[in-house]
Amino acid sequence: MADSPSFLPAAGAAIALFAAKKVLDRFDLMDKICNRTYIYNICWEDPAVDHQVLNITHDDVIFRICSAGDIVLDYAIEGPSKIVVCDMNLHQLWLFELKIRMLRDPKLTYEEWWGIWGDSDVETALKVWKRMRHTMSADGRKWWDGRMERVFRQGFATTGSTGFIVRAMLPLFMWVTGFNLREWAESGFSHEYMVRNARVLENSAKWFRWLFPGILAPFAGVPANQIGPEFYTTEFYEGILKQIFLDPAFGKSNYFWRFYCERGYKDQTCCPRTLQREHFNALKENSGCFEWHHATVQETMERVQAATFTKLVLLDHMDWMPNEMVHNEWIALQRATVPGAKILWRSAFTHNDDKPFFNNLDVNDLTPKWYAKDRGKSLLDFACLSCTALTPRNYVVKMYPGTFLSYMPRDDFPFIDSEPSLCQKASFLTKVKTSAKMILHPIIGSGADEHGDKMSSFYASQASGYDAVREKMLVARKEMMSAFGPIKVGHTWLDIGGGTGRNIHFMRAQLDKFDTIIVLDICPELLEIGEQSARQSFTKAQCEKIKWVCADINNPKISEELAHVSWNRTRRGFDTITFSCESLEFYASLFAHCSDSPYARFRVDSISMIPKWEDALYSAKSLMSDQGRVLVSDFDTYTLEGNSFKDFLIHTWYKQDGVRIEAKTRDTIVNEVFSGSEFTTSVARMQRKLAGVMIPHFVACCRKSTVTTPGGFRRSLTPDLLDFTSIEEKKSD
Repeated sequence: MADSPSFLPAAGAAIALFAAKKVLDRFDLMDKICNRTYIYNICWEDPAVDHQVLNITHDDVIFRICSAGDIVLDYAIEGPSKIVVCDMNLHQLWLFELKIRMLRDPKLTYEEWWGIWGDSDVETALKVWKRMRHTMSADGRKWWDGRMERVFRQGFATTGSTGFIVRAMLPLFMWVTGFNLREWAESGFSHEYMVRNARVLENSAKWFRWLFPGILAPFAGVPANQIGPEFYTTEFYEGILKQIFLDPAFGKSNYFWRFYCERGYKDQTCCPRTLQREHFNALKENSGCFEWHHATVQETMERVQAATFTKLVLLDHMDWMPNEMVHNEWIALQRATVPGAKILWRSAFTHNDDKPFFNNLDVNDLTPKWYAKDRGKSLLDFACLSCTALTPRNYVVKMYPGTFLSYMPRDDFPFIDSEPSLCQKASFLTKVKTSAKMILHPIIGSGADEHGDKMSSFYASQASGYDAVREKMLVARKEMMSAFGPIKVGHTWLDIGGGTGRNIHFMRAQLDKFDTIIVLDICPELLEIGEQSARQSFTKAQCEKIKWVCADINNPKISEELAHVSWNRTRRGFDTITFSCESLEFYASLFAHCSDSPYARFRVDSISMIPKWEDALYSAKSLMSDQGRVLVSDFDTYTLEGNSFKDFLIHTWYKQDGVRIEAKTRDTIVNEVFSGSEFTTSVARMQRKLAGVMIPHFVACCRKSTVTTPGGFRRSLTPDLLDFTSIEEKKSD
């Protein structure tokens, strides 16, 4: 191992890289790359993990994002009925097509296959290309005609944007950090050699912490919004590097990183199954099972026949997608899959809480099994594994800290129709008038003698524009509805603080599935607006399902009252309870000045508001069914702890209207009211712009713990089902 470089060369490299970063920040580098070439020359996942989880059979119809295509080629060895892939990067599909067309060439031999993709032998590649180029698509043939010789002459491992890192950036990086890769390779990737020189890993981690987020990430296909805070810590990279390069079995089994270290597969005993002689015939025989699409995942799902797929692998593409896009994609996925289909995906993060939609799924976190958290222990655990075809290697690739599995539920996901009903639309002038009346009501409404007159006057004057104005204020409400839960026939729903019933209009496409919907609010004027709006928007049969109840959720006899209203249909509890805390806080700010208002109890300093929230939440908790969930949308603090200067400003601003905004609200919901193994909880935090100012919100989902069986049935989590799930996992293993 070479000595560490002197300060001046390292400083010069740092200045050059800093300048490069500034240049790259000026345009979307990933788009530039995708418009010119492929990103991945090999896939960055371990097919052995997929086999362990998916248990592929001959009856399976599999979907996967293409990437470099290696993994689906590995799937094909098992002989599934069909494999469908898609990719937005057309060049990735042309790379994949090249491999498939070569495999379908009846004259292709194993020696030729290895010569092209193992040795990167340009003569062999050109010979096979001339023989089968006519079978390529016109665009693919044109693209490869101008590149075939250059790609394999320079070495396939150095092509694509990841190959560019190997060819252009890796030598500089090795020189700066003092990492003598050639010397290590000549030692046979000796574990003892790396242990003696482990200091270079610590040095490398410092450089990665600075280089990867801003410079290397686009070349590795990692968009900016997929980079979490851990990517800016030296410890993150140091842990990964040590687990990879201090693995005693690195030289024997880690074909992934050796591909980049040695610029190709130099040893047929350490290579993917797709390049092993024993699997070549099966690979050729099953090469006709592929279908590929230049499309997004959602577009592909909408193209195929309904109930097509039995197993799907989604990689990590959902990391960069907003919640709404994830939601829409999974609705398309549900249409295209059979009930109970297995869905495997990976993530740069260890949880999915930032996207409320995932609360519609019973997600099995496979991370502890396939990505060891105990960094010291994991090396010892895996060192004794033999180098078999299906030895799990995800622990050495180390690209995805999160690995998740779910079964597609039979019951429909909520379809969120964000288009307001006709009765909820208003002209710009009406919106301005309504907003002005809301703001000025404490002044112009104070002349009324009776509180009831104030209330009636206030809401009657705003009826035509109330929901249209509120739509821009309660932005987290739509995110909350995204976590509604699969809707089964006979679903029951309690909308606390539902007021005008706006939440119901989000679900208009699926109202026929519901048995009972109760909109509970303490304000009769709002309920009257809501009932009138429902009659204008829904069918008579749908309106009969909706009950408009003026009552206090904290009433000790609320369960009996609601059962009476619904003719005992809700005795078993509610499957979904939505708690629009924002609406209650809004009412509090409007009427806090009225000592005789029923909302005057909210006009308090911060201490006295929390018990009221707790009472309402505990009451909602008591009304949940065996598989029920409580959803809460609320204003939030800017920081997690709520102690920044911006938090002080927003707290002070809302406090003048009797509204308390504190981080403690989240903690109370998750760690007090809905704590314990009986519940599965998540909190998504977000900021949305209102009048040019970013306002923080959160959505909490607190649901009874359930499990979705391999048949797609959703059941309460019981010891029996836990045993059943374990048996199914063992079968998969």
